[in-house]
Amino acid sequence: MRTGLAIAATIACSSVFAAPTYVGSWQVDDGPSWTVVPPSYTGQEAAALLFGGAASDYVISTIDSLVANIDHLTWVSTWAGACGGSFPCGTKVAETFEVSTGGLYATPGDTSAYVSDWAIGTEYTNYAFKVDAAVPEPASLALLGIAIAGLGVTRRRKTA
Repeated sequence: MRTGLAIAATIACSSVFAAPTYVGSWQVDDGPSWTVVPPSYTGQEAAALLFGGAASDYVISTIDSLVANIDHLTWVSTWAGACGGSFPCGTKVAETFEVSTGGLYATPGDTSAYVSDWAIGTEYTNYAFKVDAAVPEPASLALLGIAIAGLGVTRRRKTA
């Protein structure tokens, strides 16, 4: 009996995540000019800056705007380049990746997903998808209610 209630409670507490929703894109070089020492942004931080919310609300892709193709990577520009001097130059890194000097794009080696420097052009486009918070299914909530009611009945029988 307890095993059944535990299973029902586990199922009832499960949540369904909505698929990420495409919200927009940006090119790395849409960001501020590096001549004024701009902040360094991860892909997720750049998305939050451009589209609102918190960085953790987003997943990023370097492929296109299709949810099925999300690769959790972002294009960045690296201060002083990272491609052996070839220009333009962008690098794919994890959507949370950042190298900075005190949060700034200030010294060679610092990276940013939103700065006008080495990664110039449409090939360095990042695609942002907003991830909705978990939403309990109505059926799961009903199962949870049944599990709690079953626990109440079981306790009431034991005391009687």
